[in-house]
Amino acid sequence: MELKYYLPRPELRDYVRAYYYYATPIAAVQPLCAELGNVRVLLDGAGEFEMPGGDVVKITSTILIGPTMGAYKMKASAGTSVFGIGIRPRGWIQLFSINAHEAADKVFDLSDVARKVAGVELDEVLRADGPAAMAAICDNYFTALLKRRAGRQNPYPQAIEDWLVRDDNLDLDRLIERMDVSRRQTDRLAKRYFGASPKLLQRKYRTLRAADRIRDNIAPWEDAGVDFYDQSHFIKEFKTFIGVTPSQFFSNQMALVREVKAKRHFESLNLPLASV
Repeated sequence: MELKYYLPRPELRDYVRAYYYYATPIAAVQPLCAELGNVRVLLDGAGEFEMPGGDVVKITSTILIGPTMGAYKMKASAGTSVFGIGIRPRGWIQLFSINAHEAADKVFDLSDVARKVAGVELDEVLRADGPAAMAAICDNYFTALLKRRAGRQNPYPQAIEDWLVRDDNLDLDRLIERMDVSRRQTDRLAKRYFGASPKLLQRKYRTLRAADRIRDNIAPWEDAGVDFYDQSHFIKEFKTFIGVTPSQFFSNQMALVREVKAKRHFESLNLPLASV
């Protein structure tokens, strides 16, 4: 398996989390945690996604996946390669004019959403000489798009983002205190930009934070679930949002760390799961 990450230009990082390239020489089944939305461009091969609700979706040439509220799986045939773009919450409205809640746990053919404005750039990506060149093409496109839409900026609920990724305690009442709108409006804004209600986001990000503690060796998996009722609750939530048990995640991460260290030329970005 080959996995590479590329950071977007600094001025794009509020909208695009990262670009990435994935390739596998053999048939693979990859569990994916609940995550932000993505654009994925199929470069070679074939595959399908098994979404959180159980729907199975074939991977077409270019797809847009909404933010996922549960773990899902990607099945890829031998020789499959994909170029992807992680979309941050601000990007849903500003880049694609899509309500994140309407896209949550769904897969769209990108031609139905953005082909009229992105068709030329998508064709350039498919013809590009390697993932670094693909990332540069997307940088140019998104920069130009944001300039054209500069007058359409919508007020962004920064307090919700801060609560999800920076607050020590994912307490719902604390979020409401930080917002200068009603609980109902807070719920609406959370769905519009982040894809779900604050209650579901609380569960998702609490679990992603625990996974980060295990991945970064901050705590053994048995101690990473301090924010859960008990260990059985922790294991259940972990499997719901990460797709494996905490012990399986720990074992898989240690194997990946050893592989990365063995491949001195391998470079990746240290992107926490619990970030937006």
